Amino acid sequence: MLKRTAQTQAQWRGKSQHIDNWLETRKQLLVEYCQLIGQKQDKIPNQLPDIEMIGHFCNHLVDYVSTGHFRIFDQMTQDCQNYQRVQLLIEELAPTTDAALDFYDRFSILNEQVPLIDFDHELNQLGEKLELRFSIEDQLLKELYQYIVNGMQLA
Repeated sequence: MLKRTAQTQAQWRGKSQHIDNWLETRKQLLVEYCQLIGQKQDKIPNQLPDIEMIGHFCNHLVDYVSTGHFRIFDQMTQDCQNYQRVQLLIEELAPTTDAALDFYDRFSILNEQVPLIDFDHELNQLGEKLELRFSIEDQLLKELYQYIVNGMQLA
């Protein structure tokens, strides 16, 4: 996922500050995800990564998903000339958004006494959903670029 994000950044870098910011945020989210996976691999089986790290990742995850939906995609659907294409892509994102929000709800507020069953499995499932999300978002990037090229401004 990091390699794909780097390729996407290379393709779109400098075309728009909004796209640059969005992709940088994606990269940071992936780095945090990889750190969680890496920290988990360094620990004893069934032992969690650092709880603060999990909480930070959860907050970043929900911020990332929210920014896409409520700041970028909503405005695109209001003003974009290719509304139907954008709307279909946004609808394809819904299951990945639900997965991210479910993960956040389950793991964002933890303490040492909370037993976490299936954390590894849930983290891996989230990774698969993020990979799908990024693929769909890359298609939306093309639409976003056209949106900006046509003189539209994101708030």
